[in-house]
Amino acid sequence: MRMIQVNIAELMTSMQKAPPFVIPKMNAGTSYLFNKVYTRLTNDEPVSLSDLDFSAFELDDIQTLTQLYSDVFEHNSHQANSIVGTLRNVAPVCKPAAYI
Repeated sequence: MRMIQVNIAELMTSMQKAPPFVIPKMNAGTSYLFNKVYTRLTNDEPVSLSDLDFSAFELDDIQTLTQLYSDVFEHNSHQANSIVGTLRNVAPVCKPAAYI
């Protein structure tokens, strides 16, 4: 098994330079579903069908949100989980302190 070496300073600098994730632009119906359903479900909040305004979105909006999920949200989640998994497998190495 090959040991992975991580330069923490470089990792932190790279993370600070990385552009923030921006939610793609959505039309009103897709945005409604994103805020009232998707966001609440991902935060483990209940979603009641009786609370939804079914006139606020159309079938196309559901399909658009489904596509956004598979193309953007799910993809980013897999990438983040991959990075986290790799970092969790990095074994710490003790190095003697160098004093000048």
